[in-house]
Amino acid sequence: MFKPLLFTTFSLFIIGGGLIYYQDDNYFTKPQISKDNRLFPEQLDTKALNQIKIESKGSSVNLMQLKGGGWKEQSLNYEADPISIQDLLLNLSQIRLGDLVTNNPDHHERFQLLTPPENKEDWSEDRHGISVILLRGDGTSILSFLLGMNRTSGPGQYVRHKGSNKVFLIPEGLSIDSEANDWLKKDLLALESNLVQSLVLKNEEGGSFSINRDSAETDWKSSSEKSDVPDSDKITTLLNRLGKLSFSKLYINDSVSQQAEGTDLIETTLFVSLFDSRVYTLNLRNNIASNENYILSMRMGISLVASGGSEAEDSKLRDEMEIYNQQVNGRFYEISSWEGKELLLSE
Repeated sequence: MFKPLLFTTFSLFIIGGGLIYYQDDNYFTKPQISKDNRLFPEQLDTKALNQIKIESKGSSVNLMQLKGGGWKEQSLNYEADPISIQDLLLNLSQIRLGDLVTNNPDHHERFQLLTPPENKEDWSEDRHGISVILLRGDGTSILSFLLGMNRTSGPGQYVRHKGSNKVFLIPEGLSIDSEANDWLKKDLLALESNLVQSLVLKNEEGGSFSINRDSAETDWKSSSEKSDVPDSDKITTLLNRLGKLSFSKLYINDSVSQQAEGTDLIETTLFVSLFDSRVYTLNLRNNIASNENYILSMRMGISLVASGGSEAEDSKLRDEMEIYNQQVNGRFYEISSWEGKELLLSE
């Protein structure tokens, strides 16, 4: 009796283990989706949305909707990219929850869905995922959830609403950036090449030049006997870059000082003057510590000599200058090495 009983017990253990394994294995097949089981409990009211907070280990994003329209990233005090925010909201509104994986809080750690600690230093990537909170203007929550690990086999990702023990599997992975720089509007300049009247490059190590033209249809000529007109293809490349200049990273003042040891102290300045009297000043330094990318600072001015417009036109330019300089003054931008070389005609 002992051996058959032992065999029966062992068989049941194997069968039971198989059932348990099969149950776990369901999570590695395509999750069953309920038509009414959305990540959002109800349709998102974008008019009520005022703030988006995203946190992960070592980084955080705080997006605030402005009264006059648009968004700002609060920690960097800089304009946010509305398209990125629209894409996030669209993706969230379309997500439907799949299988209920567990409602046992003891298993949250397994899916990187532990409740985030108050102390950021206690945040662990192995146990904590990404925290996402959408808030109304009065501070009440529209949506608050945790985004955990990706499925180890097959598509999907684990999520949990804050305040709930239930862990769900969503059918597709959801990528949400948790670095503030990833949410910024990266455009710096978009100048049409036919608007540029003169270019002056001042470089202490040589390679300086000063050129101008009488109109967009005429050839470039040297403004100084000491410099020649650069190669026409390089000028065209420079103008094209001014037509689409963007940055990869924004530095706040204290972080720039931390980069100083790896940054070339020699500064090169490019003056770009337009026919309408606008003047853009670009100061560039090579950031050796960051793949030889360039650190860029900018400002806009108005040439009193070139200004021949009406009082209303001059007033409009002054308003534009004030708005532009409020955005860029005192800020330092990292641009790629090849963009910097195109601006300096060194490529």
